[in-house]
Amino acid sequence: MGFNHSLLRFAGIASFSLLLAACSSSQVQEPDLPEHAYYEKAQQAFAEGLPATAAKNLQDLDTRYPFGEFSTRAELDLIYAQYESGDYISAHATAERFIKNHPDHDAIDYAYYMRALSTYVGSQSLIQRYLDIDPSKTDPKELQKAFREMSDFLYRYPTSAYAPDAKARMIFLRNTIARHELQVARYYLKRKAPLSALRRSQAVIEHYPSSTSVEEALAISIQSYNDLKLTNLALLNLSVLQKTYPNSPHINAEGDFIPLPLPSDANPSFWYWVSFGLID
Repeated sequence: MGFNHSLLRFAGIASFSLLLAACSSSQVQEPDLPEHAYYEKAQQAFAEGLPATAAKNLQDLDTRYPFGEFSTRAELDLIYAQYESGDYISAHATAERFIKNHPDHDAIDYAYYMRALSTYVGSQSLIQRYLDIDPSKTDPKELQKAFREMSDFLYRYPTSAYAPDAKARMIFLRNTIARHELQVARYYLKRKAPLSALRRSQAVIEHYPSSTSVEEALAISIQSYNDLKLTNLALLNLSVLQKTYPNSPHINAEGDFIPLPLPSDANPSFWYWVSFGLID
């Protein structure tokens, strides 16, 4: 009798413990709000300057009412909310999803623009933003992607209200990417690799002919051709430099090319090594 009583007592305790564990592990489900309530909460969050909160409410709306009255409008607002909250990867993904699901929507140009803008702003690292580092000295892959997406947007919607801003950003991107190519070209010249330097400088001339880096790209091309003993091609590029930039600092009073000076660490002196580059 005592054993049976103990067994029943143990079973009761075990069952109660399992019940408590199940209750504690189960998540409390928030009751679904009406569709308009999520949308109104998101708009209120926008008004209060809380884009991350707006994004959460819009995502909740999208999850619970994917085909509701506010779903399409919420998708567009979600792109903006994610962008404003600094979640550029999600903003880009949401914009791409909108483009895929609503190719004929009246605001499709906005989705294309925000997709490119998210890449453009997201390409700037925290270090670049807060330490003011020249973006041309960093990996240009994301800048090139932003340039392609801006170009795609302008090709599709040249008269869009967002086109002027996209054009201005493309000018910045074009000049930044071209400057990066010159950074690499100068590095190859320093390392006495004229063929590699030539390829980079020619890429600037070919792909970014209206950038601010073309003059220097021509100079690097001339220097590279001279280093490669390709005199005729050097003279051909020199004629282009003379006609396009008659006052170029790379041309002397007689119209001859002024060889580009190599940095001190290309042919370092004894004092350069001793001073760790502080003295040329």
